[in-house]
Amino acid sequence: MILTAPVLHLFGRQRGVASDSTLLEHMTKRQLRRGSEQGLLLAELPNVKRLAGSTADVPSRVMALSVYAGDVGFVSGMTAVRQLGVECVPREYLELMIHEKRAPELPSWVKLTRSSWRIDEDRLELADGRVVATPLRALFRCGATCPNVRFEKIAEQLWNKRLITPKEAAAYLDEVRRSGRGGVERFERWLKKAIDRERPSQSGLEVELAVAVVKAGLPEPLRQHPLTLLNGELIHVDIAWEQARLGLEPGHTFWHSGDEKQRSDHGRDRACDEIGWRILRFDEVELRDMRRCVRQVVNIYKERSR
Repeated sequence: MILTAPVLHLFGRQRGVASDSTLLEHMTKRQLRRGSEQGLLLAELPNVKRLAGSTADVPSRVMALSVYAGDVGFVSGMTAVRQLGVECVPREYLELMIHEKRAPELPSWVKLTRSSWRIDEDRLELADGRVVATPLRALFRCGATCPNVRFEKIAEQLWNKRLITPKEAAAYLDEVRRSGRGGVERFERWLKKAIDRERPSQSGLEVELAVAVVKAGLPEPLRQHPLTLLNGELIHVDIAWEQARLGLEPGHTFWHSGDEKQRSDHGRDRACDEIGWRILRFDEVELRDMRRCVRQVVNIYKERSR
């Protein structure tokens, strides 16, 4: 019998995949070969089998890459940050970083990169056994592969999840910079915005709008700017220009709907008015027309700056 309880337990624990070497701890080479011939065990990657009938979804394939890489590689870049809970990256993108001495032939669904730099130090094993790059290594890799806005969203989400801080990122970048590696420019651009800030951005909409207004010619705004209201309450404005006393609050309607929440938002905006600040709110529907929203912000900023 090929599919014994230990074998099924192994596949269940590893999302339907297992290495040949691990399977051979529970079966003979002849049984492994027969399982493949009978279609019970499918070749997923070199020396990695998938149990027939199991789902080849993204988490399962990430597990397969982790099993395949062993101790000389890890899932990297956007794939790694996705496994860490970042949502602004493609689901179907699967990247494996492996030691440069290995040159395997892998399926087309794998984006393969090779390196000998910090392969041991920058590995992180998740609770279920998936092996990914550490948050800072994954972010650095994204700096070399992502557009500017996406990179900033990834960095802010990792910070929001308390997986990195700007100070930790700056220390990591100092080490990277000495190594003369690519991807430094985006890292530096984000750190310049974040290093003196107390809090990360609270949404991707905040990042998109902040980048768009600067591109339209406005000064770089403050992010998560603290304001003390007349009643002593401390709040944080998502995007702010202190000189113009103008703040922007982009947000999803999911978080700001309902009578109670809307009353709270209106009350907070009036409290800002009391200390001379004007707050402009934009939801995800309005921000679909980013050009129109930015034009309004620019005009209001110029008016208040007079």
